[in-house]
Amino acid sequence: MKKLTILTCLLFLLQTAAIIAHNNIQINPLAEYTGKYQVVQKRGTIGIKIELVNDELVCTQSWDGEKLLLRHLSGDNFIMAGFDWSVKFLRDKDKKISQILVMGTDRWDKVKE
Repeated sequence: MKKLTILTCLLFLLQTAAIIAHNNIQINPLAEYTGKYQVVQKRGTIGIKIELVNDELVCTQSWDGEKLLLRHLSGDNFIMAGFDWSVKFLRDKDKKISQILVMGTDRWDKVKE
């Protein structure tokens, strides 16, 4: 009976440790910026997709597939490598990313998925 009790306790401890380890997985803070964004222009709607690649944000243009690196400056502020364009992520009232402001003038809306 003692062996069964000890074995049960040991299995419980191992399962609890596995759950704790699973819940402590660290999420990259840049992940909240990922997603699809679009802007409506005279010629129609165009889009970009922002993904995390090797712990960096990469923007892929839908019209030509070009990939551009977004370098983090501080807070919600980034710069587009190669162009030196400012990129600011804007938040809604719930503090969720809702838009991107590029060069202080061009607004891109986040596509709800």
